[in-house]
Amino acid sequence: MENLDTLENNSTYQQLRNDILDGSIEPASKLSIAQLSSRYNASAAPVRESLSRLAAEGLVIRKGQRGYWAAPVSVEEFVEVARLREMLEVDAFRQSILHGDLDWEANIAGARHRELTVRRNAEGNYSEHAGELIRENRRFHMALISGCPSKWQLRFISTLYDQSERFRRLSLISLADTRPGGDEHEAMVEAAFARDEDKACALLKAHIEHSNQRVIETLFPERS
Repeated sequence: MENLDTLENNSTYQQLRNDILDGSIEPASKLSIAQLSSRYNASAAPVRESLSRLAAEGLVIRKGQRGYWAAPVSVEEFVEVARLREMLEVDAFRQSILHGDLDWEANIAGARHRELTVRRNAEGNYSEHAGELIRENRRFHMALISGCPSKWQLRFISTLYDQSERFRRLSLISLADTRPGGDEHEAMVEAAFARDEDKACALLKAHIEHSNQRVIETLFPERS
């Protein structure tokens, strides 16, 4: 059973991580331990531990004795993160189609159902449900590749997905907009269940590239 210190550490870490990912804490902003302690109603120790953990994830930068900053964003970093994510995720999808069993298919079907339900409930008021939509989109993508036998590959993809999602949120692109993302998801599911790995992977690759291009156009218009 977790003790109170561990629970406080995990809670502070998760709150700080979420605030960096969703842009509540702006990129390249100074992270004061005193201010963060007040913000999360936590002592200095769990804040320091959280900052160290996030520095290891690349979401926080430590500058020697000067302290911590939220990681900055740049088009070069996004392109690199997006390239690696696409390469690993498409390969993991192929491996999942080749090795996935009935439980894998059920996992995808469940994630797809959740995504459609949240999207339907959010219709007409997407901004209020943005957090749910983002979570269910991530759940769906992770379900697609959950049949991949390489746990290391899945860990790397999860980290890269979080990094790319930070850019996506900062670009103010809603996952609930009117583009045919839902249809793209449905087409990927159909191809995966038919065990047509070439078609499924081509669809996923195009889906990721389309989404990445829209981030660049919005967040870095000078490079689009």
